[in-house]
Amino acid sequence: MPDPAAAPPVIRHGADAVADALGRPRPTAQQRAVIESPLVPALVVAGAGSGKTETMASRVVWLLANGLVRPDEVLGLTFTRKAAGELSVRINDRIRALEDVGLITPGDAFEAPTVSTYNAFANAVFRENALLVGRDGESQVLTEPSAWQLARRVVVAARDDRLAGLDRDVDTLTAAVVALAGATSEHLVEPEDLRRFAVEFSGLLELPGNRGKPYKAITDAVAAIGALDPLADLVAEFRRQKIDRGFVEFSDQIALALAAAESAPRVVTDLRQRYRVVLLDEYQDTSVVQTRFLARLFRGHSVMAVGDPHQSIYGFRGASAANLARFPHDFGGDEADAARPVTFALSTSWRNPVDVLAGANAVVAPLSEASEVDVERLSPRPGADAGAVRVVFPETLPEEADEVAAWFQDHRRRDASTSMALLLRARKDLAAFTAALGARGVPYHVLGTGGLLQRPEIVDLVACLRVLHDPAAGNDLIRLLAGARWRVGAADIVALHRLASWLFQRDHTHQRLDDDLTAAFRASVAAGEHGSIVDALDFVATAPDEHGALEAVTPAGRARMRELGAQLALLRSRAGGDLVDFVTLVVQEMRLDIEVAAHEQGSGAYLDAFVDELAGFVATDDRADLGSFLGWIDAAARRDDMGPRSEEPEAGTVQILTIHGSKGLEWDAVAVPRMVEGGLPARPQEGSSGWLGFGRLPYEFRGDAAELPRLAWRGQETQKEVTTAIDAFKEQVKARNEDEERRLTYVALTRARHDLLVSGSFWAGGVRPTEPSRYLRDLVDAGVIDGAAIPETTVHDENPMGESGATQSWPHVPFGQRAPRVLAAAERVRNANPGAAGRFAADIDLLLAERAATRNAKHAVAVPHRVPASGFKDYLTEPDSVAERLRRPMPERPYRATRLGTLFHQWVEQRARSGGALETLDVWDGELDLDADDRVDASADAVVTDDDARRLADFQATFARSRWAGRTPVEVEREIHIPFLGHSVVCKLDAVYEIDGRAEVVDWKTGKAPSGAEDLARRTLQLALYRVAYAEFTGRPLAEVDAVFYFVADDLEVRPAELLDRAGLERAWSAAVGS
Repeated sequence: MPDPAAAPPVIRHGADAVADALGRPRPTAQQRAVIESPLVPALVVAGAGSGKTETMASRVVWLLANGLVRPDEVLGLTFTRKAAGELSVRINDRIRALEDVGLITPGDAFEAPTVSTYNAFANAVFRENALLVGRDGESQVLTEPSAWQLARRVVVAARDDRLAGLDRDVDTLTAAVVALAGATSEHLVEPEDLRRFAVEFSGLLELPGNRGKPYKAITDAVAAIGALDPLADLVAEFRRQKIDRGFVEFSDQIALALAAAESAPRVVTDLRQRYRVVLLDEYQDTSVVQTRFLARLFRGHSVMAVGDPHQSIYGFRGASAANLARFPHDFGGDEADAARPVTFALSTSWRNPVDVLAGANAVVAPLSEASEVDVERLSPRPGADAGAVRVVFPETLPEEADEVAAWFQDHRRRDASTSMALLLRARKDLAAFTAALGARGVPYHVLGTGGLLQRPEIVDLVACLRVLHDPAAGNDLIRLLAGARWRVGAADIVALHRLASWLFQRDHTHQRLDDDLTAAFRASVAAGEHGSIVDALDFVATAPDEHGALEAVTPAGRARMRELGAQLALLRSRAGGDLVDFVTLVVQEMRLDIEVAAHEQGSGAYLDAFVDELAGFVATDDRADLGSFLGWIDAAARRDDMGPRSEEPEAGTVQILTIHGSKGLEWDAVAVPRMVEGGLPARPQEGSSGWLGFGRLPYEFRGDAAELPRLAWRGQETQKEVTTAIDAFKEQVKARNEDEERRLTYVALTRARHDLLVSGSFWAGGVRPTEPSRYLRDLVDAGVIDGAAIPETTVHDENPMGESGATQSWPHVPFGQRAPRVLAAAERVRNANPGAAGRFAADIDLLLAERAATRNAKHAVAVPHRVPASGFKDYLTEPDSVAERLRRPMPERPYRATRLGTLFHQWVEQRARSGGALETLDVWDGELDLDADDRVDASADAVVTDDDARRLADFQATFARSRWAGRTPVEVEREIHIPFLGHSVVCKLDAVYEIDGRAEVVDWKTGKAPSGAEDLARRTLQLALYRVAYAEFTGRPLAEVDAVFYFVADDLEVRPAELLDRAGLERAWSAAVGS
């Protein structure tokens, strides 16, 4: 920034002159003030559609034309890659135009301005200065899927009894860990801070209660906050594993970049010298840590922040509208003579017509009055037309959806090139609107992962995947049973449920359990888990017809259940292979690809998109499995719904997305449905509890705590006083939620370039009608819509659609209204003369016979591509058990002794890496090739006890006396993948020593020594693989490689007399498994 005492720069070209030279319209007075602003901190409050991108580009052009900066001294930051791309293109086009008219000298291509997203800029600063904060600049950035998988592994591996008391499933805990870890990074909070807070908050139970009993509000709050204690441990472990594995998340990058800037003044100096002018777009969406980072770098610098407090709709991810009000404080210079920050306004809407703008202003008026930043009322552009704002408010949701569809149909009929959007507050009513659009033949496109998951074919696919993965997925199985393909009646589904309860009370031989054992079993599972209809279906598929337990199932229902059960059994037998290939197989076996192709508007695009999502998930981690993907996809859909979209409008097609996703976009015609109380404004899923909920960061830890509702819980003398404070806090939260809903509505309304439809209806689901939204009343009061179009009340005393909101026939009728035509066509095909069999008939018969043989084969399972060496022997010696595990994978119980073996392996590895100097155990996480031989104890207790520690010490002492103790291995924990008959065998070699010119592969064993020759021969297969792997990996002859077991518990060295070579191993595999 120029010295304040220096002479002011000479301005040769005004903003009007530059615009004239470039042949562009002259800026307005407001735009001119922004463009010609001096090089001091400046805040621009820019309303929706007010031309902020054009104004920012024009400011850069004006600065360049007057020689105030070079192009490469300009930094522009925004949130999305789409916005960054648009700003970059606009600026660079203007620069080329300046060069063409001679206002600036053509420069080097490397002297272009830097336009980036906030995260990308922070990432660059972090990577340049990573060593300053003790991190690797080449750290891999965790994508959302990979972060989810790592957090899920942390949750699954946790051995914390407190987690069971939280009564949350793995996916819920994973989501909480990911969210809380992100929040702690965003607000620079340590897990230990959360632990201390939880302990302090639990002290509320010690206050005097209600006649000796605690108030429910207190016990609920303490239980919710108490969860922070174990969750903080999970977050700490998640952080540790990220560091150990060299990972960072986006939130980590910003926090680490801030740490680098705070620790080394040269980081700040270098960036200030590199970028003399900084533009911050969508500033209202910056988080606390982003603001702190940017202020650290550019306080008192030439920073221009552009934002709109009324469009701050991403508060759930840390954004704060208060950032705009704090701008003068955050970016004002510290020096006494520093220039004071200035504020500008852009209040002319270049997008919206008069009536649309009047409605938006009416909705947001209460926020403007209460805003800490002066926000001018948006005014229409000169010559703007009135536009068309219409309201419909029929009795029922289906009627509302049909009227919305008819409105879009009319627009499309008048102009097929019209861009159109349906903006939803939430996706719960999506099906009603897509059905109405489809019935009227209006093309539509549901944007985002959330929309993808609500496609009928994807819902069926996910239901099938859940049934294959989880025996408790009863609801998903009912969807399949009652669907158009299987059409199992309600009575048979009830009978299946009773059968599940019958099986729950019996052992594996179907003998009834005694009452005490049944009661204990019930107490050991969660509520509602008293019988699995998935297991019951498996029973139906295999039990003989005369079995008494099947009496209540009709013959037709039994036949259909058996067909579905057989299909699921087939699919489970293929579950061990590549995940993408497996899901593709499920699509084919369920005939979903055929079903969508047969639909009048059918397309396989959504199935392809789902498989693409899966492929992207798998690509982030080669240990990804079906369970982790199913957990992630739901969480990803929720996040995707809440983020901005980047798709361009599609002419003649209604794009359907959430209001959160619509920010930054615009369309000719926009419909905003479900404007009812509870719809828009919505009732937050977490209610009005604020931070008094599971896994939420208490507000006092947030950087914007001063602007958030405050709970005065400290210093109270009784629980009643705390309860009163909680009630007051919840009222503040409700008021804040109302403000957020108003901002959302404002964003939705201002997406319309010409026509706007707002709608609602009295009856959807439930027994009570919904009331028209308060925002509709605002529009009526502003004279934008006719109040007479909104009935005062419903004409029905009860829900005309029934309590569920809809009446449907069961079983589902395939093809709907098209059924008669489709059935007639099928009958004509069946009755047609097939004529000649065709030249492919013999090939088809052979292929069908091969498929039938494969399906009926006893061991017809797909062997996974990756086979661990520790499991190789099982394929050869226990093929039936392996086949059963592959058909229906089950979770493995944890073994305490496996943990002991792991710790010993890790100690030996660390000892080797430290040159043999390490004599104490230092625990860390690693990936070891352990097998059942290392499980010397089957205790479910995975905690390392004092007894465990003594045994580990014994192992260490024994090893110290062995002949390997004084040697240094040439390899330790070396992982080698060898190609093997179309598979990849994964070998993890514990250690390799060079002894007398020969390589010796050593496999440490903490379990029992072989019990006989047969046991030794079985274990020797793994050692033979290690020997072959090392020989091929190093290229040395197999004859020069030895292999030996060392059973450390018995101080016993076992050197097999004979080890198979590759050819022998391949023959043994082929004989047992096939080629």
